[in-house]
Amino acid sequence: MAARVVVIALLSLLAGCASHPSRNVFVLSGASDPVKSDAGAAAPMLQLERVLVPDYLDTTDILLRVGQHELQVSHTGRWGERLSAGIARALRADLADRLPKDTVLLGRSADGSARQLRVTVDTFDVWADGHCVLRANWSLEAGNRGVVKNGHGTFTAPVAGGSTGSDAAVVSSMANAVSQLADSIAAAMNEP
Repeated sequence: MAARVVVIALLSLLAGCASHPSRNVFVLSGASDPVKSDAGAAAPMLQLERVLVPDYLDTTDILLRVGQHELQVSHTGRWGERLSAGIARALRADLADRLPKDTVLLGRSADGSARQLRVTVDTFDVWADGHCVLRANWSLEAGNRGVVKNGHGTFTAPVAGGSTGSDAAVVSSMANAVSQLADSIAAAMNEP
């Protein structure tokens, strides 16, 4: 009798494990994301430092905001890296496209000669009604001159499929919002 109970328990456990679908893994930056190699040694260096995000967002869980104080974790998808690292990689790639005369790298220069871009994300929520909101501020420092430019903005993007959008649609919407942030930073940097 005890052996029969153990076998039934094991079979129930295996059936429960088999019924959970595997989670897809996502990143914000595209696969064709090489560091520019055609920029010469004289190209201006722009170093994107670690992007700061609220602690509750800096996870590998894909989160959906379902209320003012409630978040829901996706059971079918997750990030391939912490969200702060994913935002930094996507932003670096987007800035490299928009600032072709610059060499855009992640991290901080050992000698301090490069311009440093600091980005702080205040909000990066995908709402249950199908829209993504990214609110961020940034500053550009140039060596001993200190902060030479700064800015902030709120960027929104719809989620394809609205409230029933897939994880892929959520990730695409978030990547779109990061791209809008890159547009804003690049436009400000190109101003005299």
